[in-house]
Amino acid sequence: MTLQRSAFASLALLTLLTGCAEGPVSQQAATPTTSQPEDTAEAGKVQAFMLRGNVVLGHESRSIQPCGSSQQYWLQLPLSMQQDVDAITRPGYEPMYGEFIGFLEPAPEVGFAAGYDAVFKVKQLNLLSNEMRQGCQQPPHATRVFGNEPGWTVEVKDGQASLLRIGHDTELQAVTEQQSQSGQQRYAGKDFNLVMTKGQCNDTMSDSVFGWQAKLEWQGQQYQGCATLGSSDATRGWVGQYQGTSMMGDTPLFTTTIKLNPDHSATTEYDYPGDEPSLNETGFWQQTSATQVKVTMVSHQGRRLISERLFTLEDGQLTTQEETINGQTFPLGGAGLVLAPVAATD
Repeated sequence: MTLQRSAFASLALLTLLTGCAEGPVSQQAATPTTSQPEDTAEAGKVQAFMLRGNVVLGHESRSIQPCGSSQQYWLQLPLSMQQDVDAITRPGYEPMYGEFIGFLEPAPEVGFAAGYDAVFKVKQLNLLSNEMRQGCQQPPHATRVFGNEPGWTVEVKDGQASLLRIGHDTELQAVTEQQSQSGQQRYAGKDFNLVMTKGQCNDTMSDSVFGWQAKLEWQGQQYQGCATLGSSDATRGWVGQYQGTSMMGDTPLFTTTIKLNPDHSATTEYDYPGDEPSLNETGFWQQTSATQVKVTMVSHQGRRLISERLFTLEDGQLTTQEETINGQTFPLGGAGLVLAPVAATD
């Protein structure tokens, strides 16, 4: 995809990205745009998402490695979860399987977390188990509710709720009502009502902790147990590779390629005409709305640099008019930066 941008905007962006690196740069500094703090905060507010993976907890390592990925994030748990988590954590940094709802932030410059690209800040535990060590080998599961004495399980999937009890045939009911609010999920049908409330729950038959407490009424019978939300990442629709070429008149300046990965890591590559070497950045991405995605780079050519772009999906392309680098916001000028989806090359 080719896009037209003003000479000043193109060169200012190059200056910010390359610093003292060789390449076409402008001697004129770009001026940060002014915006209200509340507007900036609202525009950049990311949505929490589900992250599942292998978890290692200990004094010097608190990390999660997303399923199917070699990427690792520092894991920051709220103090309110710590006691239940400690109760099932075995010594020796043994890996566990975990599912959490939260969001990513750049890692601090000092401390144990400094060696990671990002910190995953947990808002809600969905599941943590030192028994399900092969959890990443299984596909994401649907919403589940379960209890013991006697054992029973409800699964909510594809508009239906299915109840399985020991010694009984599976019973199905259509979900005709669904409500979601802060700290609570509700599913209902003709003859059942299921309420899931946020709160740690321990299954007496397993060495696991779950993030929801559940009450179920099914055909007049009452049940209580633990629950987990479906573990799919609802924001994965952004995954892919996007590319655009910045022009000065009819002359291409550089091509920007951004790759958004399923584990929420992201890379940016700037390719220049001729024999100039490419420049590379690493970071992460998160959805802010159904039509916007925030891409944060934390490293430029191996050096720490915090760069944020809020892209809007327009006509199948990602567009943005500005970039925030180390806290200062700069306009990109002209048509801004426009990236079209392209087939991945690796």
